[in-house]
Amino acid sequence: MVVGEAINLEYKMKPGEVLQYKTTVQSEQTLQEGTQTASGTSTMEMVMSQKATEVSPEGTMGVEVTIESVGLKRDGQSVPFEDGQDPTGKTVAMKMKKNGEVVQTSMDLPFSQPPFPSRAIKKGETWTGDSKIPVPMTNDEGAVTGHREVTLRYHYSLWDFTRVQGYECAEIRVSCPESTIPLQDKVEQRISATGTTYFAYKEGRLVRSEVETDSSISAPDVSIKNHIKVRVELQGDSPGGGGGGGEQRPPAGPTFAPGGGDEFIIR
Repeated sequence: MVVGEAINLEYKMKPGEVLQYKTTVQSEQTLQEGTQTASGTSTMEMVMSQKATEVSPEGTMGVEVTIESVGLKRDGQSVPFEDGQDPTGKTVAMKMKKNGEVVQTSMDLPFSQPPFPSRAIKKGETWTGDSKIPVPMTNDEGAVTGHREVTLRYHYSLWDFTRVQGYECAEIRVSCPESTIPLQDKVEQRISATGTTYFAYKEGRLVRSEVETDSSISAPDVSIKNHIKVRVELQGDSPGGGGGGGEQRPPAGPTFAPGGGDEFIIR
């Protein structure tokens, strides 16, 4: 990497190419009501494959994301899915621009993904991106009465360049300053997040993303706090391998990522 060189942050896939990702979501929740406190933990592990079905001359990609396996634990104990709730085997089709903007999906996504900048970026440069998320609104009895769309602003920095899994990666740091969202009278939610993404800019693929999100809901005499860690990692691939054509598939792994999401996965 030449010092001061500008790079383009763009996804690059070939028709038929399959990448595989693993996502791990660890959540810690604390409920405080008056003088009483209760807490719990949960862990979700999910393996997903991401297949490019087509690529236009402009770089827009048709992508199929398939859930290959998923497991859930609460307080260290495995939790089975209820009948009809296991998402294993489900596929979502989407069209995505090379900057990561999702322009079409076969199902509604619970968030909008901030795209990469359209310009070339140098080390030390910063940019911002907005993500829209639905926030449930409740009545005095706590029943959900609808949703309100809230925009969160993320701040990005091309922090450095480093090697991850054999790739030359742009190390992108991201933060979402604490936002306060009024839910109803005397009830509000606070959300903040920080994370790091490692993006192989030559090959145009996500290699690893690590994000921590803090959220809390407070009301008179009651508060609920959540701390969520999300890790997304490319599985079993390396530069020059597993990537191009046919049904070649890297060995075991989970998930697709733009997204965020929150559970806020941030690219």
